[in-house]
This record gives sequence, structure tokens and C-alpha cells, in this order.
Amino acid sequence: MTVRSTHLKLIGAAGAAALAVGTLASPALAASTASASYTCATPLGPAHASAVYNAATAPAKMAVGQPLATTGTFTLDAGTTLLAEGLGWSQVKGTLTTKPSGSKAGLKMSFPKTTLGNGAGGSTVANATGSILAGSVVKSTFTFNLGDIGKVSLTGFGTTPGTVTFPNSDGTFGACTNDATTTTLMDGATPVTTQVVKDTTKTKESASYAAKKKVAKSSAKVKSRYGTPATGKVTFTLKKGTHKVKTLSSKLNKKGIAKVAFKGVKAKGKYSITAKYAGSKSLKGSSGKDTFRVR
Repeated sequence: MTVRSTHLKLIGAAGAAALAVGTLASPALAASTASASYTCATPLGPAHASAVYNAATAPAKMAVGQPLATTGTFTLDAGTTLLAEGLGWSQVKGTLTTKPSGSKAGLKMSFPKTTLGNGAGGSTVANATGSILAGSVVKSTFTFNLGDIGKVSLTGFGTTPGTVTFPNSDGTFGACTNDATTTTLMDGATPVTTQVVKDTTKTKESASYAAKKKVAKSSAKVKSRYGTPATGKVTFTLKKGTHKVKTLSSKLNKKGIAKVAFKGVKAKGKYSITAKYAGSKSLKGSSGKDTFRVR
């Protein structure tokens, strides 16, 4: 890695962090709005960004993690813009993701190539599109409160192009905090709320049979509609025709996959394996089925 690229990766946090934060900002949907200021920690001192969010009207009920269409306008201060330009960047694009929690909404925004210094007084103004995400747990009344910025990835274009992602791996720089701690999405003078309900899931079952070993293997993958990771167990039921042969269960891994193996499957005929996910505190259950034949 060259000295220049190292300089980009470390010092770019000032321009980068702020840029990304801001871009997620201001929606053109105007049914509900929020304005926030952020301070992003960088090796050269704090970078400051402001954001204006405009979101669509929230329905009375939303599933866990469900997106609410949002646009944003972000403004990066002139000083940090100069710093980014000093890295050899003339344009930047990026993505920003904040995971929702039980008390705070998430964000998933992106902005296209934006020219640095395009705003008043040498500031940078970036327009973003994406979503504000409903909370991560079931709740009768959820208020759309926005907190700190999560992950930011920025790609700079110019004489020294490059990509920075922060906060960095050890968290020593790049964190962008909400100056007010929490910013509430408002519909006029009224905080925007919704009822958060369980998200739906789909379970895909895949069965295979190893004739030499007399073993039937089963793999189930569980996915939620809006991306909340599935947790818990999957129950697998092996049947020969309509006769239940055996039931096994397995815990889902971090990728939402559970696997089992049915041993001693010898009798000829057509078999089925049904994988049933019972659900969790945040997700509804679902099931999937696959078949195989022993010859």
C-alpha cells in the first residue's frame, strides 16, 4: 500500500464519514420529516454534517424492519470538503446502513456520484434515496426515532480514487453520532408512529439421498421478507408416503440454515421431508417441503 493510499484510508474519514452520513438525508416525499446534525470522529478532528429526511406516510402497521420510502439531503461543512478534495477526490458516491433496534429506526440509503464543493460557501450537498426502517421488535406503538449513523461506505473519484468503509475495524475512528442523541420523524407537530408486527418468512427445503450410506440429508434455509435474521430451530419430518418415519430438529446458524441427516433409510419408495420453522419473537413461522425416492 502506498503512503498516498494509506493517507486516503485514514484521513479520508473526515470527508468520507461526513459525506456518507449526510447523503442519507433528505426525502422528497414530505409526508414526514426530520432534521439531524452529526459529528463524525476522524484522525484530524471532528467532521460535521447535517441531514434533512423526508419520508412517505407510515402505515398503521409495519413488519419488523420494513422500509419506509425516504429521500434525503445532506450538507457537509466546507472544511471537511476541502480535506476530501486534498485527498485527490473531486466526486464521491456512497451507501449508508444503520440497523434498527427496539427503540430506534434504521436507515438504508445511497447516493450517486456527487461533486465535492457543489454547495454554498464551498460545502457539499448530496441527495440520497432509500428507506427508514421500522424497529427490530414487535411493539404496539413504535416511534420513528433516528439515532447515530451505522456503517458507511464511500467511493471517491479523481486523481486518487479509492473506497473507505467506517467505522474502521477496531472502531478507533469513523463513528458518526447524532448531536441530539435522538431525532424524531415528525408529521407536522406530531411524532410519526406505527404498530410493529412480526415479519413473514419463507423456508426453502432441500432433500437428498445417498444410496450407499442409506442416509437422507436435509437442509432448510429461512429468510424473512425484510431481512431480519431468522433465529431458533427448524423441525424436520421424514415421511414415506403418508407414514411419519422420524422427526429431527436443528438450530439455525448465522446464515439462517439448519441441517439434519436421517440415517438408516432403506425401504424403497417415495419420501418427503418437511422443514418447519416455528418463528421467533420477531418473525412468523413457515415451512418447506422436498421429496426423494429410494430405489
